[in-house]
Amino acid sequence: MTAASLPREGAAPEAREPVAAKLAVQLGPGLLWLVAFFAVPIVLLLVYSFYRFTDGVMIETFTLENYARALHDTIYVQVFGKSLRYGLVVTLACLAIGYPVAYFLARAATRRRGLLFLALIIPFWTSIVVRTYAWKMLLGTNGLVNYTLEALGLIGAPIKMLYNETAVLVGLTHVFLPFMILPLYAVLEKIDPSLEEAAMDLGADRARTFLRVILPLSLPGISTGCLLVFILTIGSYLTPDLLGGPSEMMISNLIRSEYYVTFNWPFGGALAVLFLIITLAMIVVYNRLFKLERIVGN
Repeated sequence: MTAASLPREGAAPEAREPVAAKLAVQLGPGLLWLVAFFAVPIVLLLVYSFYRFTDGVMIETFTLENYARALHDTIYVQVFGKSLRYGLVVTLACLAIGYPVAYFLARAATRRRGLLFLALIIPFWTSIVVRTYAWKMLLGTNGLVNYTLEALGLIGAPIKMLYNETAVLVGLTHVFLPFMILPLYAVLEKIDPSLEEAAMDLGADRARTFLRVILPLSLPGISTGCLLVFILTIGSYLTPDLLGGPSEMMISNLIRSEYYVTFNWPFGGALAVLFLIITLAMIVVYNRLFKLERIVGN
């Protein structure tokens, strides 16, 4: 290598310019999209949440009464609590149902695995509206479930199965179950079956093998699936609206009502900001308790 071919000190900034320009071209559209459709709406929500709403008119004056109303009125506190409770129940239900399904898929024969996996992701091709209305047809007063129970002589009159907590939980579990199964399947499929065989050869039964080998190795899938299902559930709007009605309103339904029914944008903004803060706080607590970044990193 000759002295002329060595890089000069003054050439370093010029050499970095093409790289910086390339990064700007690659990241610019995505950053612009995030700023325009994520950052700006959140800033507007935050600004509107401090305005006053009087006699159907939004007044641009600073006030904290919207937040005080949301945090002190029992009705709104109960809606927040119900949304979080539904999120926890649906997450546990999806984990209990999804783990065996994911394990079965991961251990199925290769020639059948593709067909089974296709059956799993088919619901993603169907609109959530269609799937939710299917539950209305099943659980309705004249639906298939009531008709079958009456035909079998198990009930004398139709049972009210819609517009209650059970219907909402069933619908939410059905809608978000794939979001639990897919991360679990991705992790379980990578676990070497020979590890189970080795544990059983060393005297462990199936229960101990699962608790000491399979479960620890599947923690990344469990953590990701639980976080996905919980966040999606507490922010759900359509399923509670169709299967639960006004009596089973969740926080997203409440925010929508404030914006499009009462047109109280400042209070709706305050509810949305509080919901965002609560969600982020729960993610932080979840991360502190279960060390999500360490589990995923491993």
